[in-house]
Amino acid sequence: MMTPSEHVNEEFGVNIGEHNSKLPEVGTISPGTIKHESREPDFMSNYSTSVEGSVVASPSIDSFSTLPEQDSSDFQLDNRDLQVKIDNPQKHLETLETYITFRITTRTTRPEFEESEYVVRRRYNDFIWLRQKLVETYPSHIIPPMPGKHSLLAQLDRYSKEFIIARMKLLHVFLNRIVNHPILSCDKELKGFLTAKPAEFSIIRKNRGNVMGKMTDSFQNIASTYSMKQKNPEFEKTRDYCNALCEKLSHIDKINHRIHKERQEYVIELHQMHPIFTQWSTSEPELAPLLLTIARAVEANGAAHHKFVDNVSASEREYIAYVESVKDALTRRDQMQLEYELTMDELSKKRHEKDQLLDSTNSTPRSQGWSGTLWKGESRDEKLERLGQTVPRLAKRSEILQDRLECTNENLRSDIERWNVEKQCELKNMMVSMADRQIQLYEDCMKSWENILVNLKFDGMSPDIKQVEKTKILA
Repeated sequence: MMTPSEHVNEEFGVNIGEHNSKLPEVGTISPGTIKHESREPDFMSNYSTSVEGSVVASPSIDSFSTLPEQDSSDFQLDNRDLQVKIDNPQKHLETLETYITFRITTRTTRPEFEESEYVVRRRYNDFIWLRQKLVETYPSHIIPPMPGKHSLLAQLDRYSKEFIIARMKLLHVFLNRIVNHPILSCDKELKGFLTAKPAEFSIIRKNRGNVMGKMTDSFQNIASTYSMKQKNPEFEKTRDYCNALCEKLSHIDKINHRIHKERQEYVIELHQMHPIFTQWSTSEPELAPLLLTIARAVEANGAAHHKFVDNVSASEREYIAYVESVKDALTRRDQMQLEYELTMDELSKKRHEKDQLLDSTNSTPRSQGWSGTLWKGESRDEKLERLGQTVPRLAKRSEILQDRLECTNENLRSDIERWNVEKQCELKNMMVSMADRQIQLYEDCMKSWENILVNLKFDGMSPDIKQVEKTKILA
């Protein structure tokens, strides 16, 4: 099966050129102004409704065949019954806000879907809603991370072309990780996210509250003062590995950030050097050809470095967020174990209290007098009756929590195994891509300087000999 990173490389390696121009800006228009001439079966799927009565037209799409063609063997090995693609970012200008929507194209053969292909538009906040719902519904699974809201690429404006395209790639990775998951991909909220039209999706978002999230936060406040009695060695080993991996990736990211900053300064210096050599050539006629050649080489170097600096990669930070999501899943699992342990402690305490009352040697009934207080104390029989109701209830709850913990362990263990397989391929692709970008930069810079070396080596030779020797070297 192809990993999300491989799908990104395949699908966006061809389509990035489509976004080199300025992102289309669209404003609020009246629904009555839309021409109903589309030949698509689901005409309104290509329109985004941000507020009531606000409809924004988006470019049409022929079909899912707009995806880059895959190798037939890879497609057979992949054989996914649910495929998604995110592209076509669009900037929406409205009275109260400005936001970006992305086109999501879905192709599926699953029987629970009424159609085989869907095209919808979703904004960043819709993706946040989807992930929150998945965390609430599947706390025992690893939920892939979302790209940062504004800190994805700190040096870029969040409405710039580079930032939006980078965010689009990461959203594509996020959504593909979900649809590739055997459990998360069957979620009803995900189906609505991928298929619902704007009005329907708005209703889906408002239907369910965040009750489970509030309950989880409440339990976290209680559990913060307790610690687990018995930590699971298997999951603790995974947590230690995640911490070490995060530390290594953070170190790589810091180095890349420092190199990126140095290259930005170097690009400025190269842009300043080019006019200096050009102007110098005007005052030195004998050196003018060589100086102009150096100027062109400096200009080519500047262009290569500028291209490299603009093509900022956030893969290290994105994968750090993914590892943090694994740690979050481990934390949620620990909270379930802690809840089970607290319930068992309470059950043990109540049983001990009940046993003490039953074994009490003082079987004489208590005096019904005032006993020096205005309030009548709870009798032995009343305590036994209360404990007789509390103990079975706690015992039943402990069994439920134990079953939930065992299911959580199995789910999390399965997800970690899947993550370990994907991790090897994704980290390899990330490092190879990083090396390829560096190699391409140095190759572009080397080509620009080779011309100068050839001119310097054969300076002073006759034109015929110079041409022959240049041909031999360049060949």
